[in-house]
Amino acid sequence: MDRRAFLAVIAGGMLASPLAHAQQAGRPHRIAFLPDFSPSREYRLKLFVETLRELGRTEGRDYVFYRSGVFYEGDTRLALERVLEARPDLILTFNLGYAVAAHEATKAIPIVMWVSGFPVEGGVAESLTRPGKNVTGLTIYAGGEVFGKLVQLVHQAKPAARRIGVFNGYVPPFHPPAEADVVVRGLRSVTAPLGLDLRIFEIVKPEDVDEALAWVTAQGVEALVLTSDPSLLRRASDITRFAIARRLPTIADATWSAVEPRPLLWYAASFDALTRQVAPYVNRILWGGARPGELPIQLPAKFELVVNLKVAKALGLTIPQSLLQRADQVIE
Repeated sequence: MDRRAFLAVIAGGMLASPLAHAQQAGRPHRIAFLPDFSPSREYRLKLFVETLRELGRTEGRDYVFYRSGVFYEGDTRLALERVLEARPDLILTFNLGYAVAAHEATKAIPIVMWVSGFPVEGGVAESLTRPGKNVTGLTIYAGGEVFGKLVQLVHQAKPAARRIGVFNGYVPPFHPPAEADVVVRGLRSVTAPLGLDLRIFEIVKPEDVDEALAWVTAQGVEALVLTSDPSLLRRASDITRFAIARRLPTIADATWSAVEPRPLLWYAASFDALTRQVAPYVNRILWGGARPGELPIQLPAKFELVVNLKVAKALGLTIPQSLLQRADQVIE
């Protein structure tokens, strides 16, 4: 059977759940990542393994990982095809776009969102309290307000800045239109009270970044908000190098924390806390028989603000004491 035919069978629900096959055969459950962990983020997987061990589940004996080798910045379609061909018992996703793609391809395999945006608006859940489908897990946003918070924080780092630029990767086709609308409303929600001029540039593909960088200069942008998206992350280092060269303060979420050079600020849900939240859901589904649609989608337990003083020095910027006092971590 070729790949296209295989995906059609999955999408039509004609294959039985691999979870049932694993239980019948007594083999370790197979957990697939969509996308795979890149080498720079491999350390995060160790915490997941440790958390499952605390729950009594041992890698190799109770479960094994399927690694597609296609990372967050890679080909979404290829990653999904490889995952489905592996017949996993559970799929862990790291962005709502991946959860949507997986849900469109299979209604039988449980999908757990380690990280996601707005699952109800994205169509993979009927509500946060009772998702009702084969998707559950975590959302890192209680609402669009968090994007307004990014604007506020970068403005606080440089109060003189009035024109704030946004590289917005939350756009179709990877992100559902309803999710994209929530993000833009959140970004714009703080501009009037702060007297800011917000300019938004949409990034659909990595090649758009070149035009976006030229746009920053032409528009006279004084600070940058960087959203999370595979297309943006493929060019992340180009963006942060440009920002430092132009002395532009930047703020991003935690997916940018491994980028070099790093942004000035990042503000996001604690990934360690997310891992502590998601591992019990995997345990309940694979070994407890819970149905994803009956497990409420959880909000983050903790948000963190990180200030990078090394970048501040490169920008010639003095970070206000009020912002340093709010930081959970200061990199010197």
